[in-house]
Amino acid sequence: MMTTVAQSVANAASEYTEPLRAAVKEDLRTARGAVVAARHAVEDCADTTVVEVRRHPFMSLAVAAAAGILVGSLGGFVLGRADTRRLPK
Repeated sequence: MMTTVAQSVANAASEYTEPLRAAVKEDLRTARGAVVAARHAVEDCADTTVVEVRRHPFMSLAVAAAAGILVGSLGGFVLGRADTRRLPK
């Protein structure tokens, strides 16, 4: 009798968990497809960037320098503001 009760509990649990398993499996399939699509998009973007850098090397250098100056200025501003927020000695 114990075997039958255990089997019936297992069957009942399987009935409830099977739709959940199917949904999770479908969601994983969708997520994998999204990851593959994102990887292809990043590869295409990287290829396009390489072509544009080779086509316009000095413009690429200017953009990189401007980005570095901007990030450095913002970093200096933030660090300078952090010093003014400290309590006086």
